[in-house]
Amino acid sequence: MSKIKDYGILLMERTAELLDSTLDAIVGKDHALKADFERPSKLISARHKGFSVTGKKHLSLEQSRNNMIIVSPSGGGKTTTVIYPSIFNIGNDKNGGSMLINDPSGELFKTRAFLISRGYRVLEINFGDKGNSLYYNPLQRIKTNADVSKVASMLVRATHKQTDFWSLKATELIGLCIHHLRATEPKVYQNLANVYHILETLAGEPEVIDRYFAATTPQQLWRKFLSQMGASENTRAGIIATAQSSLSFLGEDEVLCDLTSVDNFDFDMLRREKVAVFLHCPLGDMAYYSTILSIFWEQYFSHVFSRLPEKGDKDVFVILEELSSLHLPNLANIISNARKFRCPIMGVLQSENQLFHNYGVHNGKTILNNASVKVYFTGLSDESKGVSDTLGIYEYEDASGVVKKRVLMSPDEVRTMRPDHVIIVPSGMRPILTKTIPFYRQRRLKRFMGLTMPNGQEDIGAGYTVQYIDFERYRTDTPNDGNDL
Repeated sequence: MSKIKDYGILLMERTAELLDSTLDAIVGKDHALKADFERPSKLISARHKGFSVTGKKHLSLEQSRNNMIIVSPSGGGKTTTVIYPSIFNIGNDKNGGSMLINDPSGELFKTRAFLISRGYRVLEINFGDKGNSLYYNPLQRIKTNADVSKVASMLVRATHKQTDFWSLKATELIGLCIHHLRATEPKVYQNLANVYHILETLAGEPEVIDRYFAATTPQQLWRKFLSQMGASENTRAGIIATAQSSLSFLGEDEVLCDLTSVDNFDFDMLRREKVAVFLHCPLGDMAYYSTILSIFWEQYFSHVFSRLPEKGDKDVFVILEELSSLHLPNLANIISNARKFRCPIMGVLQSENQLFHNYGVHNGKTILNNASVKVYFTGLSDESKGVSDTLGIYEYEDASGVVKKRVLMSPDEVRTMRPDHVIIVPSGMRPILTKTIPFYRQRRLKRFMGLTMPNGQEDIGAGYTVQYIDFERYRTDTPNDGNDL
């Protein structure tokens, strides 16, 4: 009965969709102007299995692999008409891929019961609450010296947007500490909390860390340490303070120290089984957590790009809500190459200016150009003129027979577009103006959202507490040999 009911609902929705299209064709266009939008059916369909675009019609899997950017001011409806329907559409495919979702507010986690009902294993990394969160340790993902430099530079960038002497030296010092931990300490101490612990002790008791490094670190790292600490007292203090401030967001947060102390998240599981992973943090502290989130995403994409997917591997759909809060140094390269690694990306922005601010105009345009589908909601500001220019100019005859030229939509018409419409700009195809239908106006999707959690769900809360290196033996002039650590 349930399947018959679902089919009946789907048939009703498609009938309503046909009626809407017919009405649009009759009254929704100004035939005197002969507007030249492409037909939506050229790109999107209710039968496709990829990202949703209108709430009811979706991209194909192949088109989704070419990535999509959503540009919508706050309150524009992107969550209800694009993101929720995308999760439902991908999850409803019995052969659907995994999902990795940036979900700062936890709003998208409401789809958990639906995903479990479709056979997904649903996990979360909650940087503000370790109660039922996976643990993620960036240092255990490091494979090369370049990985060390990348993590160190991303940490410093959180507090120093401009590259200068202090930021460069702080990056070197943090990198040195990471190299040292990886070379000398057991895994239980190889984490960012202990990097901060070293820096904090170095600031207050420099002689303790001098003895600690002298007794334990390999010769090549010892030489680098001497070079770092060989500057004048004021310069040395400035470098240490800069490095310490770059990690203070973590070092002074016990929950974050614990969550990043060990690692129990396997990136490869996303290829092997149907998994949905949600990344949360307190919404009011997005700037505070943006550094650790950015490192996570950078390391994830680095892992994905380390090998081409094999036959039988699942696509991993990535939804980057609040993309502007992240800074991924390689985002332009990531979005350019995601297709070949079967990693469809949906980036969600409030404004294109956010990309230009974070990545510069050149890289921002590269990112936009490599998203084969861009969806613009109403209420845009600076983007309105650019969208209007993209739509182009056409000729028409006025009442007296004079041929005139007019933009397809003026910037003001783009900005004041109906709230239930979007402009889709696909690569290599004319733009599309089409109607949207939020999930809560679709009975089937409302039912998906209203599902309740089944009993007996797994508890993944590991309850780990960070362990710190004991420097007590180095507080004397004759410490024990550190090689026995």
